[in-house]
Amino acid sequence: MDSLWTAAGAGRCQTDLALCAYASRLLGSDPALVLHGGGNTSIKCDAPEGRVLHVKGTGSDLARVRERDFTPLQLDGVLQVLRHDGLDNDGMRRRLESCVVRRPAPAPSIETLLHAGLPYRCVAHTHADAVLAAMNVDEIDAVHAEVYGDVAPLVPYHHSGHALARACMATFAAQRGAHTIGLILAFHGVVAFADDARTAYERMLQLVTRAENYLKTRNAWTLASAAPAPSVGSARALRPLRAAIDATAGAPMRMRVISDAQCLAFARRTDLADITQQGPATPQHAVYTKRVPLLTRDVTGYAAAYRGYLDKYLGATASARIDAAPRILLDPQFGLCAFGKTARSAQIAARMYRHDIDIISRASAHGRYRAAPPAAMAQAEYEYGGFAKADA
Repeated sequence: MDSLWTAAGAGRCQTDLALCAYASRLLGSDPALVLHGGGNTSIKCDAPEGRVLHVKGTGSDLARVRERDFTPLQLDGVLQVLRHDGLDNDGMRRRLESCVVRRPAPAPSIETLLHAGLPYRCVAHTHADAVLAAMNVDEIDAVHAEVYGDVAPLVPYHHSGHALARACMATFAAQRGAHTIGLILAFHGVVAFADDARTAYERMLQLVTRAENYLKTRNAWTLASAAPAPSVGSARALRPLRAAIDATAGAPMRMRVISDAQCLAFARRTDLADITQQGPATPQHAVYTKRVPLLTRDVTGYAAAYRGYLDKYLGATASARIDAAPRILLDPQFGLCAFGKTARSAQIAARMYRHDIDIISRASAHGRYRAAPPAAMAQAEYEYGGFAKADA
């Protein structure tokens, strides 16, 4: 990946926080690094209130973020939250709210503790497609050792928030070396850090480029294509299916179709039932895409199986808060069909799964694709679903 940092762009920034926002926009401008709601950045600065951690707040688009979109928190207070044993994310959020030093301010990011605990001024976190494509395989430990080693130690999967931050700190303390510039988060993404915004940004690009180069050397970069778009079926054929999805969701659903050559090729794979039933590339996608796509026109059967999955991992009470209607259909005639209760949520689901197609295809070309465990997907859909409630 090539750096987009320019002297002119940086020169318009009057503060270190503005430089952090500038670097954030560069990261957010590339959908191969950051999709809807994904990724966050931070900088630690001295202020009249003491040492202040500025973290990109919840709900801000990294591609458009400005100084006002960062949440200012008293660093010492955030570190006390990080050191608290046995804290769940609800408790973490309550304690973080008390650390906010100026208002109005956006709600603190669920990743705030991760940014606080790393001993660098600037931290950047993305869900880079190439890193997920390289790492989301059964042989993750061997691949990681070859691609990164101690340049970016591997953190086992943990749910975002308190548990993930603690795991990152433990891994960093135990495995950091003289060349360490980041962390790889299994089934999640990548973190880069430095003491200035430009270096943190460019280290992120270095880490992603390592994954890209690995995939290219394994002939896992170029994506397969299928028949051209004229082979796509008529949308009228989907009317009965759409009616069944509406009934299952309990509301009219909007649809977005992507029938490019890669989507058609993916939907026609002979191993589709294996690779797609693992789950999306990262649990955060499940908020919009569900854990698994629909591969047939049997909406009733899908909903029954999905309800059983939610009941198993969340319990019936929590499961009842989530509808079991599919959000993604993979079909050899149409390619990728995404559904949502609003046009916006259908579009987000389509974009997310379109990236998942690339990630799963590349991972499957150099290993056996593997996603996060089903329990992690269910937890993400339940907990993160609050952020997407209006669009789900």
